[in-house]
Amino acid sequence: MKVFIQKIKEYDLPAISKFIENVFFELKLEEKLQNCQTVLLKPNLLGPYAPERAVTTNPTVVEAVIIILQTMGKDVWLGDSPGGSLPVNITWQKTGMQELCEKYHVKMINFNTEGIVNKSIENREYNIAQAFQEADAVIDLAKYKTHSLMYYTGCIKNLFGLIPGLKKSDYHSKYPTQTDFSQVICDIYQLSRKQVVLNILDGIVGMEGDGPSAGETRNFGIMMASESGAALDTQAAAMMGFKAEQISYISQCLVEEGISENEIDYDLQWKKFTFKDVKIKKVSQLIKFIQYSPKFLQDIFRNLFNYYPDFNTKCRLCGVCRDSCPVQAITISPHKSTPEIDYNKCIKCMCCHELCPYQAVYIHKSFLASLILK
Repeated sequence: MKVFIQKIKEYDLPAISKFIENVFFELKLEEKLQNCQTVLLKPNLLGPYAPERAVTTNPTVVEAVIIILQTMGKDVWLGDSPGGSLPVNITWQKTGMQELCEKYHVKMINFNTEGIVNKSIENREYNIAQAFQEADAVIDLAKYKTHSLMYYTGCIKNLFGLIPGLKKSDYHSKYPTQTDFSQVICDIYQLSRKQVVLNILDGIVGMEGDGPSAGETRNFGIMMASESGAALDTQAAAMMGFKAEQISYISQCLVEEGISENEIDYDLQWKKFTFKDVKIKKVSQLIKFIQYSPKFLQDIFRNLFNYYPDFNTKCRLCGVCRDSCPVQAITISPHKSTPEIDYNKCIKCMCCHELCPYQAVYIHKSFLASLILK
């Protein structure tokens, strides 16, 4: 399975277009899309963040794909289901997608309001956006970031956005552990991957640290693409310092797609390449410890390794955290400057941290957690 990787330092439309055109040519996508009229673009539009925050897919990357598809005579749709409770039109505006879609007359689809299709895997049921099913083909346009719960986020996890609106919180509540939630991510990937003809990862400016929204921007300076989201994420995570088996949802998706790591094909210059000092890369030590230590040591470690969400002075009491909490652990009082969290209810899904538009939620860490989660 081929993974295309290209050094691109800036959001230069001609350079990005050339990379994507080459990918289309190498994969013969124009031929494969011959009988497809509508192509849905699924960017990462987590919330109302400006492009320079590197939380969402940069509009220049999306623009390059739109131009190529419209040159081929395709009808282009762009859709997502941003997290949180803010109106979706605010996210369209802040991320630059509304201006882009108006410029190219692209249909914008709010997954929250356009209907759902029920699908299931082994008695686990999912509500998938109907527009995803109605499109003839889909292109996954993900963002390259670390993730406070899932360690890494790219093409596979971007498809979690196919779950409409606050329904996402239901899955966080029902599957609160990292292991259980990994199964959810894998299920959605399996339900959707045959519809996805291409996965593209925007890693020109990505995020490290407390991702997917409150971390620090970093100029990784790369673009990646592949027909397989699992193959792409395997290589992209490795370049951050992770191994596929350390991130359970990636390794599981590889197995279910029938791809082994040694079958992933890419330019040899990237074979052993890793970015230096990626923040939270040390979490790989934690994963290895938990995987291979006796249970009594794991229990001791978990007691000492503690972290939970809390609020800083940036809070504006907007209510996004409260409305997005899957277990209703957050309350807002008019007499307090920040919300209150009932930690007996909190499942540490970090939805509040992920969706806060003001970076007002931070992860409070024990001493041991602070040493590891850098």
